[in-house]
This record gives sequence, structure tokens and C-alpha cells, in this order.
Amino acid sequence: MFMENGVHADSASVFLHPAGMFSAESEEVMKDKSSLESSIEICTDVTFVSVGELFEHTQGVFNLIALRAFEIFRARGCMHGNDQRDWFLAESELLTPVKFHLSESREQLTARAGLPGFHRKEIKVSLEPRRLSFSGKTEPLENHRAEKHPHSHRHAQLMFHVINLPCEVDPSKAKATFNDGRLDVVIPKVAIAKSARA
Repeated sequence: MFMENGVHADSASVFLHPAGMFSAESEEVMKDKSSLESSIEICTDVTFVSVGELFEHTQGVFNLIALRAFEIFRARGCMHGNDQRDWFLAESELLTPVKFHLSESREQLTARAGLPGFHRKEIKVSLEPRRLSFSGKTEPLENHRAEKHPHSHRHAQLMFHVINLPCEVDPSKAKATFNDGRLDVVIPKVAIAKSARA
């Protein structure tokens, strides 16, 4: 749970780091420079997706956690009664939480999440009247490139984060942007949105 400016946000987050590397030949320096510059994105709008699409985007992470939890269960001699502990232990081995902040003003909520290593097209954001969810998935670049420059790498990452909002909001008027590894979501409160239409 996080509290900022009197706002409580219950959240659950995951962040997966399987092995993966990337690199480029010396004659591709300009290409790599261009790629690096593109990773430092100018502030760009992010389109909201449905809850169903978000779930499909993150199904893989839950499968990995479930598989690891089952391995832990078997290692304990298949003794029942510790399912939740096995799941949390699997999460702690595979996942790292996302840095997240939620602030509140009279008119709106503002959510900020640090997503280093992700590009705009690799994240999905879904907003409901009382819940904000987002996920991200990256892939390492081709292995043959990694072999050429083993000291440069980009790990594959899989992230999922859910925040229960402290008040009802208007998803139709919300705006999400992604800038240099940071996701910002500005969410008008539903009461303010209704009074504006009146």
C-alpha cells in the first residue's frame, strides 16, 4: 500500500526478468545510436485497452508464477495448506515491484509509474471507474546480436500492476502518456466530470 497526499492505493505488481541480451556491430554504431535515441521517447499518448485485452497481454506471467509455485509445492513433498505462501515465494523469486505513485487533487487523480526499459508500444493500460491496471512486455533482441557484443544487453521483462483507486473516476476523460520510461495517467474524478457536463 502506498500513501501520498492522503491517498491510499492498494496495489499488486509484478516485474519479470528472464535472461536476454542485445548488441550491434561497430559498423552499426549509427543504427544503435538511433535506437537508443528512440528509446528516450518524446511524451506520447498511450491508448487505453479493455480489461480483457490487458489480461491476455499478461497471461504469461501468471503461468510462470503458477509453474514455479507448483515446483515449490513438489519440493516440499506435496504437502497441502501452503498454496498462498508458495505463490508469494514464486513471485519473490521471479518478480520485482514497479515504482508507483498516486496523488490526488480536488479535480483528479494522477498516477505515475517508473517503467525503465520499456517502450510505449510495449505497455498496455486499462482504466475502470475504481481501478487502474497496466502491463508491459519486452523481448530481448536476437541472440546472434548478443553474441557479438556480450557486454551490451537488454533483458526481457514482463510487468503487471493493479491499483484500486480511492474514488470513482471517469475513464472516458482520462489521459495516459509515456515519456522516457515513465507512465503518467491523469484521471478526472467522476463528480467533477459530471458537473462539467451539467
